[in-house]
Amino acid sequence: MNIPEPKFEFRHRTPVQIRFNDIDMFGHLNNSVYLQFADLAKMRYFMQFMDGKFDPMRLGLVVANINCDFYHPAYVQEKLEVLTQVVSIANSSLVMEQRIVNADGQVKCICTTIMVSFDPRTATSVPVTDQWRSDLSTFEGRQL
Repeated sequence: MNIPEPKFEFRHRTPVQIRFNDIDMFGHLNNSVYLQFADLAKMRYFMQFMDGKFDPMRLGLVVANINCDFYHPAYVQEKLEVLTQVVSIANSSLVMEQRIVNADGQVKCICTTIMVSFDPRTATSVPVTDQWRSDLSTFEGRQL
């Protein structure tokens, strides 16, 4: 299986714990749980980025699209973590890449998420602010 190399170094990691009910009848981590792990890691990423001042009502991002490519099954005894990064920022959206890997670095899946900058008061998309673009670039250690 040809797993694409990451475009950039991951600076954010979230350890996750597999629960008994996360396992399917084949003994694998159920495919829906990977997305739950990715959501948890997105929240932790933004909590760290926002220096602990995470407020989902003021975050101003909604998921517009998410894709997940599965490469290897995960099993209950494995220690997993989610690597998260913002890959790019457009006018009113950003693209995140997340990889769920085991302790040996084996890639279990790669999720790509498009998040849209959103004003909950008007229920419309809005441009990503220059401040967010600058702060995310600083957080990621590269120009976005």
